[in-house]
Amino acid sequence: MHGPVGSGKSTRASDLARAAALSEHSVGGVLALKSPAGRRYHDLWTGEEVAKEPAIDGEPVIEVGRFRFRAAAFAWAGQRIATAVAAGADLVIIDEVGPLELRGDGLAAALDALPPGLARVLLVRTGLEDAAAARFAVGPVAFDPPRD
Repeated sequence: MHGPVGSGKSTRASDLARAAALSEHSVGGVLALKSPAGRRYHDLWTGEEVAKEPAIDGEPVIEVGRFRFRAAAFAWAGQRIATAVAAGADLVIIDEVGPLELRGDGLAAALDALPPGLARVLLVRTGLEDAAAARFAVGPVAFDPPRD
């Protein structure tokens, strides 16, 4: 899935995860959600969440533009993805694949560790689709919404 910031990618992915679960698919992965309290990761396998921000004083951070995210949140999300795959998830949703992952940080290691045959949905900001597909696709690529 792709779209600009704030275009509803996470909501569409959440709807997709619910629909897949109703169709007896096992869905793992993480959604990156935001609220007035800050950004957080939501584990689709367990429903647990962890704060991506604000960073705690003295805690390692990962900076992306003007944002300072908790490095521990990325480690947590990567482990949650791996746990869902090991437990038998047949679909993994990862929100979001952005500049951080394209430079090899963030959730890049979790993406690289996904088995080649595993169905995956990557949420990508408009303008990064081709780079994300080139870096992380392991088979045919379909864009939602479709591209010309």
